[in-house]
Amino acid sequence: MNIALDVMGGDHAPHEVVLGAIAAARAYGVTVSMVGKPDVIRKELAKHKTDGLRLPIVPASQVIEMDDKPANAVRAKPDNSMSVGCKLVRAGEAHAFVTAGNTGGALAAGILHVGRVKGVMRPALITPVPTIKGFCVVLDIGANADCRPEYFPQFAIMGTLYAQAVFGVRNPSVRLLSNGEEEGKGNQLMINASHMLVDTPGINFLGNVESKDVFKGMVDVVVTDGFTGNIFLKTAESASRLLQDVMGEEIRRRPNSMVGGLMIKGALKRVKARMDDSEYGGAVLLGLSGIVVVAHGKSKANAVQNAIRVAKQGVESDLPAKIEMAVAQDKVHAPLVAAVA
Repeated sequence: MNIALDVMGGDHAPHEVVLGAIAAARAYGVTVSMVGKPDVIRKELAKHKTDGLRLPIVPASQVIEMDDKPANAVRAKPDNSMSVGCKLVRAGEAHAFVTAGNTGGALAAGILHVGRVKGVMRPALITPVPTIKGFCVVLDIGANADCRPEYFPQFAIMGTLYAQAVFGVRNPSVRLLSNGEEEGKGNQLMINASHMLVDTPGINFLGNVESKDVFKGMVDVVVTDGFTGNIFLKTAESASRLLQDVMGEEIRRRPNSMVGGLMIKGALKRVKARMDDSEYGGAVLLGLSGIVVVAHGKSKANAVQNAIRVAKQGVESDLPAKIEMAVAQDKVHAPLVAAVA
């Protein structure tokens, strides 16, 4: 399997991205095509032992920066690393593409160069979120800030397939993120979306869920718009880091607390691992005809390695084909798909 990797994207590129690529090639036995400026990539690779690993370099002379306007940059910089990586997927030369760069740029390059699955109105970003019972998946977390009600049934279908194919959940429960669990709660978008989700075949829709109940493990698939989902995810990540920092600060504050901290050191490490977003790798851009994974901009080597793992799982699960089949079978919303596509 060949995974194309944007070596130029992310806060810690290229050093940490190259480290993650090496680790993934070694751990998963995949080819990692390293897309970016060849001289920069060669310089980083020369610092490490890579004998026996498949790490070809694919030249790309331009970079979409974090402050670039995504759609404009994809067109103004045709040889950018994201577009080059996505073109590899479209041509069948790579099975998936991974980047820790500009999310909007990844979305624009994915839609333009990989293309949408037939019938999908809008691709959506999906990611796992830790709960007390393990995890759930949330989408959309940032691809679509402005949504229409008819997008939500497709989000629910894609999220259900992802939970089944990648995480083995047999009959995933689906809920709509809102400000109350009662029917009729939420703004007009959420109320209309809820009515459409009730009529969506092939999903196990159980109504609304409040953000506080997501972490109780009450749902497998959380559906929302990209604006709300992005805020929800970033708030959850920040709260997790705050909790870990406060615990560490309080343990170090007094000698007796430090002794207690040593006694529960193993448990604290396990807590940190369960809350560590780098273990989840990245968000998959569902609804494209190929697998595109967007890792966090702050990703270091471990997160990059896991993002490549997530891409590998997506390819092995044949997600695009399953999504196309499921969307085609959604007869309830077929007229809306045709109208928007």
